[in-house]
Amino acid sequence: MMRSSKKNHGVQAVATVLAFALSILGAGIATAPAYARSCAELGHHQGISNKTAVFIAGPLKRVWLSPGGTYTVEANKTLTVKGSVSGGADTEFTNFVKAHVSASLSVSNSVGFKQGWSWTNNTRTTKWVQLGARGYEFDYSRYDVVAPCRIVNSTYKHAKMPTDEPWLYHN
Repeated sequence: MMRSSKKNHGVQAVATVLAFALSILGAGIATAPAYARSCAELGHHQGISNKTAVFIAGPLKRVWLSPGGTYTVEANKTLTVKGSVSGGADTEFTNFVKAHVSASLSVSNSVGFKQGWSWTNNTRTTKWVQLGARGYEFDYSRYDVVAPCRIVNSTYKHAKMPTDEPWLYHN
């Protein structure tokens, strides 16, 4: 005759509790209705992704330089550099990107060249040079999550916006 141990009784008790719990769930008796469940993501969400620094050309055309040629930017020159935002820039979008990307971002920005700059083509091929601004290209999304974890008011924008930082760019 086998004697049962306390260890076997513990395993049998756990198995009985699990079998009872599974039978309740299998019978479709839920402890709370599905619509009453909480969603951790409830609320307003917005974010920036795929952010990269880019050159955004100003209104002046490229200047082509032969080998040995020099391009000079005089001091105190000002350009207006324009970017783009798919779907337009609203106040919430503008405030968010200024806080999370750069405070000087704008769809159109005035860029001041306060010092003289120059670039000499030291290569053996013709190169171009152009004035513009440092900018950022990125994706912006905003949405609200409502119960039961449903996404509403979804907005997506792709933007390429200049800062007020000048950039003398060459290939």
